[in-house]
Amino acid sequence: MFIRFICFLALLGLVTKLPAAEPTPAPHASGTPMEFDSFILVLLVRPPNAPDRPKAELDQLQEGHMANMKRLADEGKLFKAGPTEDFSGRNVRGIFILKTESVDQAREWVATDPSVKAGRLAPEFMKWYVQKGSLK
Repeated sequence: MFIRFICFLALLGLVTKLPAAEPTPAPHASGTPMEFDSFILVLLVRPPNAPDRPKAELDQLQEGHMANMKRLADEGKLFKAGPTEDFSGRNVRGIFILKTESVDQAREWVATDPSVKAGRLAPEFMKWYVQKGSLK
């Protein structure tokens, strides 16, 4: 199931260039419109031109990457994060789900990541809508 979810997210990445539209509330089974919460979903992609680094430096970058995620989570900005197994060929290395509706704010938060600063990961941003209250 997780693999299917990741493949779905990878497919979503193929349509990120389409204009974003806020979902229209669809009637729920009860006849009332469905409401949505939104988050910023970040795909962390390894660019083809990612700079090579010595192992010690890569280890240090990974340590900083993990510490940065912990800090963002502690500050209430990062909802979930984790590595991916990418079958799309795009080299998606991981995902952040950020607690904001602002892509500009999400860009600021992700720009603090040492692996992004070093050019080892390139973030791709999209707004993700889920049924209101469905994520805890």
